[in-house]
Amino acid sequence: MNKRRTGFTLIELLIAVAIVAILATVAYPQYTEYTRKTRRSEIAGVLVEEAQKLERFHSRAGQYSDVTEPPAFSHEVSWGNGFYQITAERSERWFLLTAQPLPGGVMAGDACGSFVLSDTGRRDNVGMSGAASVSGCWWR
Repeated sequence: MNKRRTGFTLIELLIAVAIVAILATVAYPQYTEYTRKTRRSEIAGVLVEEAQKLERFHSRAGQYSDVTEPPAFSHEVSWGNGFYQITAERSERWFLLTAQPLPGGVMAGDACGSFVLSDTGRRDNVGMSGAASVSGCWWR
């Protein structure tokens, strides 16, 4: 009587583990870059939303400085989305919204750096590195 053995041999198991490791090595960097792009897109949207709120206030009051909306703030304020800290600077005639990656956070070493949006609609990135471009960072 021959006993038939079922299951995996050690070699088969090692090959399967090696294949999974290779796939993970390729997939993880792509996944992290995808999540960074998502967070960049989110903060760009938040900045545009806040700029629209400021413009609506300006159309009613004729100035940017006495804003009580978006979250009640005075001449300089910080808020954000957990990955970026947003700072608003403004006077009666202009505003400047800046979103800086939180230090030590997952976006801290991002190639796009800080996002800047002004009352004229100028979009910029401060501290860009590598092959990053303003249009690529803002999803234009």
